[in-house]
Amino acid sequence: MLKNLTILLNKCLFYVILIIFGGDLIDRRNKMTRAKQNNRIKNILNLLQQKEKATVAEIAAILNVSDMTVRRDLREMEKEGFIKRTHGGAILSSGTITIEDPYIISKEATRNIRQKSRIGEKAASLINPNETIFFDSGSTTFFVAKFVDKKMPFTAVCYTFKNAVEFYKWRDINLILLGGFLHRDSNVFQSINGSTQISSIRADKAFISSAGVDEELGLTTYFYFEADIKKAMIASAKQRILVVDSSKFGKISTTFFASLDDINIIITDEGISKEYKEIIESKDIKLYIV
Repeated sequence: MLKNLTILLNKCLFYVILIIFGGDLIDRRNKMTRAKQNNRIKNILNLLQQKEKATVAEIAAILNVSDMTVRRDLREMEKEGFIKRTHGGAILSSGTITIEDPYIISKEATRNIRQKSRIGEKAASLINPNETIFFDSGSTTFFVAKFVDKKMPFTAVCYTFKNAVEFYKWRDINLILLGGFLHRDSNVFQSINGSTQISSIRADKAFISSAGVDEELGLTTYFYFEADIKKAMIASAKQRILVVDSSKFGKISTTFFASLDDINIIITDEGISKEYKEIIESKDIKLYIV
């Protein structure tokens, strides 16, 4: 009788523990599963960059996983626009960003990479032939540069090394690069006359990034030496387009460079809050959610 009671109590204790901690354990397991999948996706992107195409069997053998797991990963990667599936394998999509790109190694550039990719693609679609375009610093503006139609003639004005390298390869794009000292941590060229150079140019559009977007305190950046160039770009462009992922709304960084009222268009992702949607609409700013 006592033995049966002990067994019953143990079972009750087990179910109590399961009820209390079960949700947390499931959440941890889901996070671990997602982390493993993200790591596989990075490895697949690296492999495809090196080989251009690979079969499911090759990928499974290299990653030491099943063919079914690889197919599941490839379906998600195709859905996100990273790759195109072929018969029995996959190839990289045009414009795919891989972690082997030097600038993408930085922590900021690898955050919210899928959202930034969509934002960049939408922003690039707004560029028209023969326009002059300012490209600000920041990880999201790099995605704009990556998705631009490289056969379309226009003038690109930028002050980051990675954007310059991206445009340099294409003959139809006129490139104006603001030189100076290269800050490797932010990928930015700094010079004493950078903002003066920008002020002497008139652009059709400026793609601006921001580390923080706040209704009252405006747009802010972490690196103080970027602020003057950002201000000059906003002052010298006919259309000012803010490209930021939704995590930046409600955040404040160290250096102010513009208010929300200085912006004509905002391109962001579906994570933007209802509060900031209403704030943007109240200011008659065009909002694209991608």
